[in-house]
Amino acid sequence: MTLGAGDMIDWLADRETLLIAAWTQEIAIQLSLERVLAEVLSAELYNHMLTTWLREGSYENFLKLASRSNSGRDLKTETQVAERFYDVTLKLARAADRKTRYDRTRNALPYLRTIVVDDGRHKEGHRAFGGIILLADHPFWKKWFPPLEMDCRCGVIQLTHAQFEREGYEITNDDELAWREANLSASWPTHFLPLLDFRR
Repeated sequence: MTLGAGDMIDWLADRETLLIAAWTQEIAIQLSLERVLAEVLSAELYNHMLTTWLREGSYENFLKLASRSNSGRDLKTETQVAERFYDVTLKLARAADRKTRYDRTRNALPYLRTIVVDDGRHKEGHRAFGGIILLADHPFWKKWFPPLEMDCRCGVIQLTHAQFEREGYEITNDDELAWREANLSASWPTHFLPLLDFRR
């Protein structure tokens, strides 16, 4: 099940202030822009993304709208900033939607299992995330529900009682979980933390 346009629009609209504030700081850092200019660019990118979803447009439509923004940087840099804005914002929206669905269906699908894309491009601090199995209401998810950072490709899948038993899975014990948490790393910039509200 994928995030619907209506849900995405609602998520964007509900978090307008948080998104613009977070991206203002991020863009100011990444492009060495004055805060006021970074805020203008952040608001423009937000509006372009919202417009794209309202029009049921594509990623390419967003990039076309974003190309009209002018930060004073070269086109390649501006495109990279727009791509990152879209990708990370969409990742956060999908995670929030996924967490809501998982909470809603946890009676039928009570277990969550973590997965890591192990293709050599994952972050070393994410390796310990793979293979954790816990109940959906375990406190662990309040801190570690993915994404763990902007470029994170870790995931969580739901399991029924039958799947859990058929596969011979076991709940990750407290000692193992403590070891894994000690070896996990999450590096969201502090200005993005309010957007991780789905963990709460």
